Parts: sequence; C-alpha cells; structure tokens
Amino acid sequence: MSKTILVLRDAAANRDPQPQAEEVRRQLANILGSSVFHGSKRCQQFLEYVCEKSLAGEAGALKERTIAVEVFGRQPHIDLGEDTIVRVGAREVRKRLAQYYVTPEGAAAEIRIDLPSGSYAPEFRYAAATPEVVATPEKETAPGPVRSPEGGVAGARWFMSRRRVLAGALALAVAAAAAAVWKVRAPAPNVEAFQRFWDPVLRSPDPLLIAMAHPIVYHPSGRAVRLSEQNLPPQDVPVQRPIQLPPKVLNGSDMVPVLNQYIGLGDMIAANEVTAMLARKSHNVRVRLASAIEFADLRKTQTLLIGAVTNRWTLEMQQAWRFRVQWAPGMHVAIVDTQANPAGGGPWSVDVTDDGSGADDYTLVGRIHSKYTGGLILVAAGLKQFGTEAAGRLLADPEQLGVILHKLPPGWENKNLQLVLHARVIGNTPALPDVVASYVW
Repeated sequence: MSKTILVLRDAAANRDPQPQAEEVRRQLANILGSSVFHGSKRCQQFLEYVCEKSLAGEAGALKERTIAVEVFGRQPHIDLGEDTIVRVGAREVRKRLAQYYVTPEGAAAEIRIDLPSGSYAPEFRYAAATPEVVATPEKETAPGPVRSPEGGVAGARWFMSRRRVLAGALALAVAAAAAAVWKVRAPAPNVEAFQRFWDPVLRSPDPLLIAMAHPIVYHPSGRAVRLSEQNLPPQDVPVQRPIQLPPKVLNGSDMVPVLNQYIGLGDMIAANEVTAMLARKSHNVRVRLASAIEFADLRKTQTLLIGAVTNRWTLEMQQAWRFRVQWAPGMHVAIVDTQANPAGGGPWSVDVTDDGSGADDYTLVGRIHSKYTGGLILVAAGLKQFGTEAAGRLLADPEQLGVILHKLPPGWENKNLQLVLHARVIGNTPALPDVVASYVW
C-alpha cells in the first residue's frame, strides 16, 4: 500500500550555497553553445568575459569603460555618454539569457547565470526548488478500528474530514506546481508576436529566398595602381592600399566598374542574422544576388529583399508601397511618405558621403503580401549599410521586434505592414533603432 505526498526537491540541497567554478564554466559553455547565443558573437564574448572575471574574483573591476576597451576594442578615452555599446550589449545579453531559460534546455539546467539590471557582474546560483509529487510506500499494518480524540462515530468523521483537508491541500499544491512550470515554459508575449510575424515563412515548405543588393564597385585601373606605387620601394608595396595621387592625375577611364561581384558589409550581416535565426527553426534559405533573380523566380515565393537603392527588386516592388526609397536633390537618399500631408512625417534622408560614414541612418522594414508575385515580401532596406544591418538584427531578434509589434494595431499579423526606423551610428556600428513611422493595411 502506498500514499502520495508532496515533496519539495531543492536543487541546492546538500550542496555549497554557491556553485563551484567548474560547474559554472560547464553551464556557461552550454549557454554559449545554445541556439539562443549562437547567432551573436558579441553577446558570447560579453558573457564569457564578465563570467571569467567574476570567477577570478575580479567582479569589482567590471566597469563600463573596462568592458568597452577589453571586449569591444574601444579606446581608453572613449566618451561613454556618446558610445553606449556596453549598455546595449548588456541589455542584449540579459534578453538572450531570459530566452535561454525558457527553452527546454535552459529550463532543465541546474545552474542559473544571471546579469542583474544595473550591474555588469553576473550572479551564479542553483536553480530554485520545484515541487514534485511522489508516491512513497506505507508500512502495511493489520486493519484496526479508527481512533481519534473523541472515538466512535465522531472519531470517524474527524478522520474523514482530515483526509479531505489533506487531499485538498495536495491538489492545490500540485496545481500551483503545474502553474509554475507553465509560467516558466510559456512563450513570452514578445516571442509570440515574433513567431506570428514569421509564421507565413515558417509554414511554407519552400526555402526563404534572400535577394541581396548588388552595388556597383569601382576598381582602379592598372595605370592608376602603377602611378600610386611607383615611388614606393618594392618591399614596401602592400597587397592592398588606398590610391594616393595628386589631384587631376586620374581620369574616368581609370575607374573600372565591377558588377555583380560584391555585397555590402551591412547587407551580409543582415542576411547572416536572418539565416542563423531560421536555421535554429530548421527552415532553409536560398541566397542570390537580386540582379540574378527574374520575376518568375518571385512568383508564389517568400522573399526577403535586402538593400534599398542597390537592390533592383526593392525599387521595383516599392511602387505599391506607402513608404518608398528615392534619391533626393544633391547627395541624399531618402525614405518618403507618399501619403503624407505637408505637416506629415518625412522625408527621412541621409547624406551619401564619399567614405560612406555618418552619424545616423534610416531603414525600411516591411512584411507585405504582394499582389504582383502572390508571395510574401519581407524588406530590410537601410539607406546605407548601417540601417540594413540594424534591420537584419531586428528581424532576427524576438525581443526587439516583439516590442515594436505589440504597439501596432490589433490584427496586424493578418495584414501588410511597413516600419520606418532611425538608428544612431556609433563607431560604424548601428545602435538599436527607434520607430519613427508605421503603416498597417
């Protein structure tokens, strides 16, 4: 004969109050190798650095400036008021840790690594106690009369009442335990919104077609290279260096256009972020230059257009959109609102400087059911490479994208949507973007 009792199993029972360094390092390796952290080298480096410093007893040295220099390669005299890369990185690590601990792997982990808000020093602890219902054998005894303080019929009633109380308490405890487990494993609202955004792609049996921008790159002619290097000793001629010549030495024939051989760094990062995210969800992609894609390839196909004025299909498909990319007078490219009144938003523009740098960028993100192709068109189109990089990271980030989606009108998941975002650029790295305009139809 057996009886059922509720047992609280404490993961830290009979252990030291804090996990040992070897245990923490094993758990750290599991986290860094997980699908949640796999797509972000920067988050991996950040978390590994602060954990190793803490395990070495140097948690007090984990200051923003130190992390900026040793993890992100910034100069010691960095202006922390302007360059927020450490704070942004810490928020990203906290978000990914939260995502990891709602996965089956993370929920089953015995050790938790947390990065408390407002601190760069991680905390290590054993997982909290969880209730468990177990059956334990009860010593068999010969049946005998029911005894109670009152005895007789009153005693039997007392016994039955006591059994009902215990059964009710057990049921409540089991229900509470189940609710706690569900709360841990249920997807967060932001993750649910992210999944609804990507559902049309993930439900499709076909790979996502990623159409990359195809910028025209100009190579210097052989004459230009020889003129630039003629005054250098042979042993000092590097494999690659900028052309350095006096004004008016070169002419138009010295610039050789190269088509369909290069992609921008921001475009590559965007494609990589989305590809890694979909790989974690076991969904395949096909990556091709947009210049090599014909309209027939887009029919009934889920497609991600990366790049703005350098992607032929972004320029072609946007004719049916409210927010569009276009050249503005002078060396400017802009996102314009075709329905804005004179007091409305936009245009949002940036200078197209010679070296491609800048302090700001704007980007167009969209999810549109195209009446021309019959398929879904996704868009990640920065005016420069920084905006495209920011768009790719956004599309692959459940927390960041989920926060934005929650602010859209109800029913957005069944409609078309466009977002215009602004991103600060700090040290050639885009910060987290802010929404400046949106449209759902």
